[in-house]
Amino acid sequence: MDIQRLRTLTTGRLHTKIEYLYEDLEMLTGEKGLMTHMLPRAMRAVKPWLEDNVTDERFWDGEYDPSHIGDYPLPTPTKEDKIVFFERFAAQPNPLAGKNVIGVVV
Repeated sequence: MDIQRLRTLTTGRLHTKIEYLYEDLEMLTGEKGLMTHMLPRAMRAVKPWLEDNVTDERFWDGEYDPSHIGDYPLPTPTKEDKIVFFERFAAQPNPLAGKNVIGVVV
């Protein structure tokens, strides 16, 4: 995985175009159609897996670092990993719960 894209996931600071965050979370979780309000919960859901698979401490410094470049050999999450991601995601409070949400059908 591109290091700058991975840094967005590990530091919580945007290092690339925002669309890459959607793509990367969808790839990791196997879920398509993530919406903006879902991103923080999705990032928290995959964080323990990332911590297990991204062992270089530089990724976890919380800093914006455009000089950290290259590729990182990130494994593909298994079906079991994705099930755990979804369980973690679902266990978190929904930020839209109790809000008046207007659905739009296109």
